Amino acid sequence: MRISLEAKGISEVGSADDDEEISAMRRLPLLRPLVGLSFVGMLLMASTAWPQPQNSIGRVMALEGEVTVLRQGRFAPEPLALQGPVFQEDIIETGMASKVRITLIDTTVISLGAQSRLEMRRFPHDAREQTRTTRLTIAVGVFRTIVNKLMPSSTFEVTTPTAIAAIRGTDLMGEVTPNSTAIVVVEGTAMISNARPTFRGIVTLMEGTGTTVTADQSPTTPTRWSTSRIEALQQATTVR
Repeated sequence: MRISLEAKGISEVGSADDDEEISAMRRLPLLRPLVGLSFVGMLLMASTAWPQPQNSIGRVMALEGEVTVLRQGRFAPEPLALQGPVFQEDIIETGMASKVRITLIDTTVISLGAQSRLEMRRFPHDAREQTRTTRLTIAVGVFRTIVNKLMPSSTFEVTTPTAIAAIRGTDLMGEVTPNSTAIVVVEGTAMISNARPTFRGIVTLMEGTGTTVTADQSPTTPTRWSTSRIEALQQATTVR
C-alpha cells in the first residue's frame, strides 16, 4: 500500500531553502564553541583594559630609570610600570639615576629622587566625607610631597627614621638618611618633630624655611633655606 507523502505534510522533493536551513542547523554545534571562545576573548580584553584595580590608592604618572615595588605578601620586588597601580603597604624603591612620580586618589603627589625608598603605610580614604588618614614613610633618599588642604578630621604624616612631618595643605621636600632628616616647606605649613617621643620639641615650618632632625635631638630652629638648595631638591625630584 502506497502512503502519500503529501498526506503527512512532507513533500517528496525539498526546496533549496529547506536544504540551506538543514545545512545551517548542522553547522550550529560547530559555531557554538567559536561563539563561546569569542565571548571569553572579549571578557579578557575588557579586563586588561580596566585602568586601575578598585583597591588601588593611586598610580604611577611618570618614571625614569629603574623603579621597583615590593607588594604585601610577595617575597621579591618587581618592576614598577608607568601608569601602574599603587597599593597600601607597597614599598617603592628607585635605583641610581632613577625617579618616580605617583598621584594618589585624593590628588596627593609624591615624587622620589634617585636611591630612595617609600613605604605606603596607611591610606584610609573616605571620598564622601572628604577625610583621610595618611602615613607615608621615607626610609632614605630625597622626596617631595604636595598635599591639598585637609579637612579638620583628616591627618597626613610623613615619617622618616628621625622625624615626623604633620602636613596640612603643604608642598614639602626633604633629604633623608638613617641618622638625619632635612625638611623644607615650599608652600604652606608643616609641623616637624623627632620620631622618638622622648624628644618633645616641635617646630612649625613656613614657606621657604627648613629644619634638620637628627636621631638624638629635637628639630633645629627653622631657618630660611637658600634658593640654590631648594632648587637642587626640586631638580632631584622632578620627573620628566
